[in-house]
Amino acid sequence: MIAKELISIHIPSISFKDDGEKALRVMDENRVSHIAVVDNGEYHGLISDNEIYDLDDTFVPLDQVKPVLIKLFVQPFDHIYDILTVFAENNITALPVLNEDDQYLGVIGLEQIIKALYKMTNSKEPGGVIVMALNVRDYSMAQVAQIVESEGAKILSAFTRTSDDSLKMELILKINQSDLSRIMSSFERYNYEIMASFHESVHEEDLKRRYEQFIKYLNI
Repeated sequence: MIAKELISIHIPSISFKDDGEKALRVMDENRVSHIAVVDNGEYHGLISDNEIYDLDDTFVPLDQVKPVLIKLFVQPFDHIYDILTVFAENNITALPVLNEDDQYLGVIGLEQIIKALYKMTNSKEPGGVIVMALNVRDYSMAQVAQIVESEGAKILSAFTRTSDDSLKMELILKINQSDLSRIMSSFERYNYEIMASFHESVHEEDLKRRYEQFIKYLNI
């Protein structure tokens, strides 16, 4: 996913002619702590709610109080990974998108980011999650996929997490099967360290089926 696909159709911008009270109202209505300041398509920067709270008078137009603006933006074809980096490193809740001529196109809110990640991770698809620890130098996605597919399953999404002071990494897999016992056993045979799993075992599914049959019997 890229920036132009994530632009919110709901979050408006404000102008320097607006006062702090309007900015706070727009933020509150859209559940963000930052809003873009734009005049005639020219983007000036983001203003935060904290900056407005520090103003001596929030009823005065912004061009008269000269607030400190945050000059952050992305371009239409920037990837969501780059967008996430800007969000995380700057602790912002909205991020403007500018074209190659520096014209303001709109803003990306946290809601759009969450929805995009929801789609990317296949969260709505049924299945289970396996979390493993392994040495960075031993990581091979080809081998991981081969092990999963040898058990008749597919990887729906995969993410890694590493730290600068460690030679190990964490691998999180979303699998299209709820019963992960055979897959985890296969990983353990290849000396993968299973840290956690989130799934329904065959036993749990059998208990659920028996319970549903029992309730159905009582309702006859």
